[in-house]
Amino acid sequence: MKSFLKFLVFVLFLALAISLIYVWQTKEPGVGQAKVEKFTPAEEPKIDLGSVDILQRLNEEYTRLFDAVVPSVVSITTTKTVQRAPDPFEFFFGFPNSRSSGREKVTSLGSGFIVSKEGHILTNYHVVQGTDDILVDLNDGRQAKATVVGSDQQVDVAVLKINLPNLTPLSLADSDQVKVGQIVFAVGNPFGLRESVSQGIISARDRRGISDSSVEFFQTDTAINPGNSGGPLIDVKGEVVGINSVIYSESGGNQGVGFAIPSNLVRRTLKSIIQKGRAVRSYLGVSVQQITNDQAEQNKLDPPIGTMVTDVDPGSPAEKAGIIRGDIIQKINGHEVRDSAAVGNRIAETDIGSTVTIDLVREGQPKTVSAQIVEQPAQIGSRLSRNPSNGRRNNHSVRAFAGVEVRTLDSQLRSEANIPEDTQGVFVMSVDPSSKLSQELQAGDIIQAINNQPVANAEDFQKIAQQLDPSRPVVVVLDRDGQQSFIVVQPG
Repeated sequence: MKSFLKFLVFVLFLALAISLIYVWQTKEPGVGQAKVEKFTPAEEPKIDLGSVDILQRLNEEYTRLFDAVVPSVVSITTTKTVQRAPDPFEFFFGFPNSRSSGREKVTSLGSGFIVSKEGHILTNYHVVQGTDDILVDLNDGRQAKATVVGSDQQVDVAVLKINLPNLTPLSLADSDQVKVGQIVFAVGNPFGLRESVSQGIISARDRRGISDSSVEFFQTDTAINPGNSGGPLIDVKGEVVGINSVIYSESGGNQGVGFAIPSNLVRRTLKSIIQKGRAVRSYLGVSVQQITNDQAEQNKLDPPIGTMVTDVDPGSPAEKAGIIRGDIIQKINGHEVRDSAAVGNRIAETDIGSTVTIDLVREGQPKTVSAQIVEQPAQIGSRLSRNPSNGRRNNHSVRAFAGVEVRTLDSQLRSEANIPEDTQGVFVMSVDPSSKLSQELQAGDIIQAINNQPVANAEDFQKIAQQLDPSRPVVVVLDRDGQQSFIVVQPG
């Protein structure tokens, strides 16, 4: 009996201890059951939508605009095969490398937009340059392989085509009507993030010298990043005012300074590719240079705006219009021209067969003439080819690299071939097919160094080639389609 009573007292004591511990835990903050906080949420928005009617409608209009535009914007994935650079240590010292040289496939991302119900797509030339395969992804999840209909490297525009039904094209705006300060939107595939939209304004017009192209770009603070190239810059009506093409950045990403190719120049390129399968150049037939202050004063120009005609091609539209050397062109179709690039761009935007009105000054007297624009003759392709000082060299007389013709990378060649300013070397104009070097070199390559000796211009190339032993192999640093590699060639 005593044992039972002792056991009962022990059980009661244990139960009391457990109860005290429980009570202590429930009262201790942060332990056991959480303390219920008082929480009173907002009952309604701070602002009545009726009092911000304009903002509400603007919000709805933005959404409606994007819903209409985004289905016409595509993501472009390209694949190209590149030559993996060989290890120069293996060549010089014979040490095998586990990473042997060879060819490998690399992919890149870009953007584009549909411009016809038949499946034509506009993008940048540099997005599809040198690619093996082009895959287009639509907003609705469909995919299709694209073919290149045509391209214009100088303008940096390419026309693709896909074979899919039920496509909605975007229309091109009149870029002459675009004004600084107007609202624009960039749509595209930045960093692979499809259907991205960013808003900004037109920051400036007629920006030149942004790339090696002579295009007069629109500048915009709209967020443009890698992958946006080829996508549309649209206005509030959903029309394309330009193709996003270039950014200025010290970090590689958006810093609020982007550039787009104006839609009128794009339209001109698109039309010639669709109708003739190639980029057709409009032709006036003049060479011009920017006027000096002395020339402006002599011709009584105030302000000193215009370009002086330095040459007129025989039989050209300019000659037929009565333009002569020494004339100062001030306007073309009402647009001021301040330098040779402006003259070229105004003519490039003009359809072949159209008539342009040219306001000029001759010996201090204003004069207006009309010229009918024609297609640029094939032999006019580059005026540099007729200029003996352009750095072009014929190297058939050189024992090493015989049959290879190179040219110094001057500003005009960079513009024509779309070569970045920071790319150094000499441009391979042609390679004799009978030469052994034709198996390794091709027109369009850029030779940057030979046997570790930098090649800055045609004179450097000539000098180095003359010092080489044609019977011994050399290592050449080569840039092909933006990809740098080492190749070993037998120069003789």
